[in-house]
Amino acid sequence: MTTTALIISLISLGLASVAYWRSGGKQDAQNLQSSLQRELEALRAKEKELVESASQSLAAAYDRSRQRLAAARENLRRQKEEAVEGLEKQVKLAQEQLEALATRLEESARAAKDLTLSAARSAEEAIALRVRRIEARATLMQAKAKAARAQSAAASKEFERADELLAEAAGLLRDARETLGDDHAYDVKLDAIKTSLREAINAVRTHAEDIRKRIEQVLADTDRIVSTLESDETKATEQKS
Repeated sequence: MTTTALIISLISLGLASVAYWRSGGKQDAQNLQSSLQRELEALRAKEKELVESASQSLAAAYDRSRQRLAAARENLRRQKEEAVEGLEKQVKLAQEQLEALATRLEESARAAKDLTLSAARSAEEAIALRVRRIEARATLMQAKAKAARAQSAAASKEFERADELLAEAAGLLRDARETLGDDHAYDVKLDAIKTSLREAINAVRTHAEDIRKRIEQVLADTDRIVSTLESDETKATEQKS
């Protein structure tokens, strides 16, 4: 193509562009801009909706933790009133740690609005984990109290009553495991209690000579996991202080 022909082609293209703009190209551009604006507003509305939904979900999660703490608080209050020998210090410490955790929960809930969604969710999940553990701990202490009473009943030859109390302890053990959910940090210790409970129940039902020893094993295994839960909560508190 010659230089003259190229110049003519460029001029023609320019004139065509001007004609297109005058004939409606400008309107098309404006329509496109309006469409993009509407899409942007829709995205902003969707983002706001998602944030509000996440905030509501977070608030609901904190409420569930509050309810769990309330249930554990009541459980511990009853245990304190019943004053089962050997549990006084464990109950007192659990109550103190529970109230400290309740305070920490409220602080975390208030701080959530100043965090990113991911950080707020992580903070809530950490609190919820500790709440479930302290609730499970209260339940395990209740199971320990049942086992202690079973030991006294067996010593008095009240085997039917001892059997009943150990069965209740086994049920509480299942409750504690369910409370922990997918927190498997204590599975080995929970399994140990399950085994020792089964052996103690068998000993009671057969009036075996080692009933006392079997029930003492239940108490020891339960003490072991309660002590671990106490220590873990202490560490969690220190990490946040």
